[in-house]
Amino acid sequence: MKTTTAAAPATLAQLHHLLDAGQALSPTYRGQLSNHLPMAQQALLALGASAARLQAWSEGHEAMLEPRISARPAQVVVERDLGRPDSDAAWRAYFAARIGELGSGGALREALGLLLPGVGAAAFHGLIRTGHAVLAGHERELAAGLAHWTACFMPLPAAPHAGAPLALADWLHALAELPRPAYPPGSLISGRMQAWAGTAGFAAVAGRLHHGPDALRDLALLAARTYASSGDFTVLHLLTASHAMSVLQPWWPTPDLPRAFSVAAAAGLLASSAAPASALDRLPSRPWPALISAACDQDDAHVIKITHAAWRLGRRWPDPAWRRAVERAIHFDGG
Repeated sequence: MKTTTAAAPATLAQLHHLLDAGQALSPTYRGQLSNHLPMAQQALLALGASAARLQAWSEGHEAMLEPRISARPAQVVVERDLGRPDSDAAWRAYFAARIGELGSGGALREALGLLLPGVGAAAFHGLIRTGHAVLAGHERELAAGLAHWTACFMPLPAAPHAGAPLALADWLHALAELPRPAYPPGSLISGRMQAWAGTAGFAAVAGRLHHGPDALRDLALLAARTYASSGDFTVLHLLTASHAMSVLQPWWPTPDLPRAFSVAAAAGLLASSAAPASALDRLPSRPWPALISAACDQDDAHVIKITHAAWRLGRRWPDPAWRRAVERAIHFDGG
């Protein structure tokens, strides 16, 4: 009788080896696109990909990336160097030093106090990369994620005390009433978010979402349902960003969801082309093992990442929307 041997699973040691090698790559490519390699590598490991698949996917994805410019980093000055893309090397050195002094947890808690006001940086990718680095338990990758966030820092306006807090439905309605801005030619997600942040009335509305104990869950489910119904690429990032915020929750400066995240979520929703979805139909969805297996076979880093994010959020907050979002990403029909 012929026997078959199951493929050897990827290991944390393999992931760390790949993350070490990836430090030589630029945090961006083709101008402003974020490097997804380390994020998807961690997600593939967590989803149970084989060692061979993790290695092959990494080699294929790395081919599109660019080397990091090896310049001697200058000392950063917080007030001046927030949001400067050319300061990435300096911020990596800075955060590596803080991790060495305070440990990963202490440095992360300190960094979040600085960075959460600009949580939408690089279409949330600074936040998302940092979340994956925490899950990977890799200090150099954590410094790289925080540096990407800092170099792309993007604060958005929110008027304090602009009015009574709004329930989610009322907040969405108020956002929908804002005048649509003109986007600069070729705008990416961050550019569209900034355009909406500058529109009349945004600052008075965006920060008014009621922040009860379920605020993050509600925003994450809103993203999952909206993505499941629309397949909108910008909303996908809001879902993976919500997952990253849940990963970082033990290090939030306060127990409540930071207000800057709901402000950035408002800008992200407005920058999308999707109508917010509060509910989904009751069509059955595939079980997680089938979805995860299919995701591990995907070449698109975004599909891998949304599967990982939805799977983990679904374990915390059970709801059919998570699987439906993954089905949309993998182009299943939900049957």
